[in-house]
Amino acid sequence: MSLTMVAAEAAHLKQEARVASRAAPEPELGLAALQRARLPEATALAESKLRFVGPDDTAKPLLAASVRARTATQRVVWLQRAASAWARPIEEVGACRGGCAHCCHVPVTISSIEADLLGRAAGRVPQRPEHAVRLAALSSEEDVTAAQTLLQAIGTGLPCPFLQGNRCSVYEHRPVACRTLVNLDDDDLLCRHADDGPPASVPYADARMFRALALAAQAGSEFADIRDFFPVNGCA
Repeated sequence: MSLTMVAAEAAHLKQEARVASRAAPEPELGLAALQRARLPEATALAESKLRFVGPDDTAKPLLAASVRARTATQRVVWLQRAASAWARPIEEVGACRGGCAHCCHVPVTISSIEADLLGRAAGRVPQRPEHAVRLAALSSEEDVTAAQTLLQAIGTGLPCPFLQGNRCSVYEHRPVACRTLVNLDDDDLLCRHADDGPPASVPYADARMFRALALAAQAGSEFADIRDFFPVNGCA
């Protein structure tokens, strides 16, 4: 299905949303309120777009290469390439654009292997993270919840250490988490960081498969927020 048809479907959904909202009261001021009002429309729009997006044929052989790789580092490199191929057709209908750096201020969990790859690309030595998580140590649901809370708390609101001028300075070497984070709305409204409420829900593409593959490919690694591996001004 062509991008023209995707755009037509998106316009139709937006028109329906406008008609439905005519009788509704004026939304309260504030970014958080605007985001809450937008979310139902954005969710429907994302579902509509995905109906017309076909897979990138290069993703499957890249995944197969990752499975065949002999070392964890090789598995991760092939998996990163597969993630980019998977995301490519989705990005064509998503909201992500060069120079938009909202997602560079949210937590980004990477492995020690990805940290080493980033360090080589940037000419930096990753530090031993203070708040690392090892999968083998997670033996209960409570352990998993605690680990998720820890990893999500460290990077909230802080810029990525590789963000320069609202652009990624290591874009070609970015981790799987960054390659698969695609907002399927039409703009960045839901990605913005509101001071008057909690972070908004964003209709991201479903990348759970790649997250699971990334964990399986490097199960023996340490995982931590990217800022914990590369602290800036002593902050991690």
